[in-house]
Amino acid sequence: MSIKKRSLSELIHKVHSFIPEILVHELEVHQLGLGHIHESYLIQQSGTPTWILQIINTQVFTKPEQVEKNHHALVELFKRESVDTLGIQIPEVVPYSAHSLYYWDADHQPWRLYTFYGEHICYEYCSSLEIARKAGKAFGRFSRVLNKPVISHENSLDKHHPERVEPSLENTDTSKTAGIAETFKPTLDAFHSIHHRAHQHYAARAKYHGPLQLSAKQGSHQLQFDLEAWNITIEQYLPTLMGMENALNSDEGRRFNRLSHNDAKLNNLLLHPENEPAVILDLDTVMPGSLLFDLGDGLRSISTSSKEDELDLAQVRIQWEYHQQYREAFLAEVDSMLNQVEKRYISFAGPYMTFIMGLRFYTDFLEGNRYYSSNYPEHNLVRARNQFHLFHQMMKKVDS
Repeated sequence: MSIKKRSLSELIHKVHSFIPEILVHELEVHQLGLGHIHESYLIQQSGTPTWILQIINTQVFTKPEQVEKNHHALVELFKRESVDTLGIQIPEVVPYSAHSLYYWDADHQPWRLYTFYGEHICYEYCSSLEIARKAGKAFGRFSRVLNKPVISHENSLDKHHPERVEPSLENTDTSKTAGIAETFKPTLDAFHSIHHRAHQHYAARAKYHGPLQLSAKQGSHQLQFDLEAWNITIEQYLPTLMGMENALNSDEGRRFNRLSHNDAKLNNLLLHPENEPAVILDLDTVMPGSLLFDLGDGLRSISTSSKEDELDLAQVRIQWEYHQQYREAFLAEVDSMLNQVEKRYISFAGPYMTFIMGLRFYTDFLEGNRYYSSNYPEHNLVRARNQFHLFHQMMKKVDS
């Protein structure tokens, strides 16, 4: 997926659309390379990093109006309590107008402007127990805020009861949790559905006529990919993971009626070195799902200290102390909310999300690297290889 080259004047004009009083000669723009999907730019004012300008990729998010609606609902949700009370925050967005968070350009492409958090740190991979613990607490707290039970439809949006003891969702009408059915709608259909991803994969595999044994050189690394072995892994584990999805999507599992971040990986979090509230990033996938999605994605990204596209496979291994630290911190926030089906599949949360990501990277390669940004032809194969490698390590632990 290529990124369109944009002129400096065009980008400064976008910032000026949000803040008409800004002096354009004070602005500098630098493209940010992180992230698989959207284009992002750091905006400096008089040499100081001040905002992040971002255009939503509407080829991926084909319902951008729903993205904005969900984003607006999330902003309103987080206004109910102070940041200090919540212990987490979402990025402060500069609204385009009183009625719209986003600026829609002449091509009906949505742009948004965020405040830049200069003192917070974005970690590409986990390097300490403290980071793992803070991340687990932050994403667990985010899940709890999203799914906080409300007293009634009449007062759920404008009354705060700080001393109220929150009931467990086991004993609560889950249709009354915060705005799930009423406000937040899917922005990406079947996003974490193993059935859906398997269907996409089989379609891509049927059209692929390349070799099943590939080799490539990247830098000083000689890369080997055995797609035939991957296909065997997929056939071996799909029934188990499909069974998990079926259980979570049943009446007993409550049919994915939770609000989830759905992309709860470490680099979608900003942590402060002095314990200021963490910032939860990339909110476009906040929609109905399962709490296990966020537990699993956190375990997938935090349990290893290697990069997602690490070339040296020997470096791609689970750090079990990080894994346990994130799991304990996350579950401490949401344990009372989990139903019996969710509790039954806790140990599969990490494998489920790791397998899905491996399958998605693999499928994208078979389709010609259309979805994820890639720097070389085998980039998605490296990502897929690493995810399947982590998956096997997780499954050995589950089986033991």
